[in-house]
Amino acid sequence: MVEKIRCLIVDDDDMSRKMLEMLVLQVKSLQLVASCNNPLQAREVLTSQPIDLLFLDMEMPDLSGLDLLKSLNSYPEVIIASAKEQYALQAFDFEVTDYLLKPVVLDRFLKAVDRVEKRLAQEKDSYTTPESVFVKANNQIVGIRLSDITWIEAYGDYVNIYTEKDRFIVHSTMKGIENKMPRDQFIRVHRSFIVRFDRIQAIEDTVVIIGKKLIPIGESYRPELMRRLNLL
Repeated sequence: MVEKIRCLIVDDDDMSRKMLEMLVLQVKSLQLVASCNNPLQAREVLTSQPIDLLFLDMEMPDLSGLDLLKSLNSYPEVIIASAKEQYALQAFDFEVTDYLLKPVVLDRFLKAVDRVEKRLAQEKDSYTTPESVFVKANNQIVGIRLSDITWIEAYGDYVNIYTEKDRFIVHSTMKGIENKMPRDQFIRVHRSFIVRFDRIQAIEDTVVIIGKKLIPIGESYRPELMRRLNLL
């Protein structure tokens, strides 16, 4: 039996939310787990049970869609459904899978879901044990010791995993790799970079220094980096 994609809808507009619910129910590969009219309620769902796909409105009271994503340590695949185009560029900084304009039509909805299915399939090509991450690289499954990883860098549709001696090119998203990395060992410092904590030698202004590599710190990632460093 094929596993269904577990979905959560978050939209404060009743009509828009019900329309998304109807669209989800029309697709056999999707399973509607919950539908929320506010992001705080959605946050409880996201932190209490597994969700694969989040349909998210942008403008909501108390907390915007992007503020909800910022408040989470990790989040599933995201499809934005908004009445306004102006947030699209900002949304893609969060690696959302797609950005739909309301009213959402079926053919456009199906294209977005197809993108999600392809990204989830890529993420299944890697898995993590307590000591290693196994990834599909160069048409084979390769085990990389977590302690050997120095940093991870996004490169188009691929992710480069660097160790002191090697580089592994993996067909995956940064978010997919980030979700598989132990949070107590790795941290996202930029939309394009993840670093291993014990490989950080210094932090100067807006860069992390690992050996001779200067890794930029994204403005939106800096507060979490500083908070996590204070806990060490």
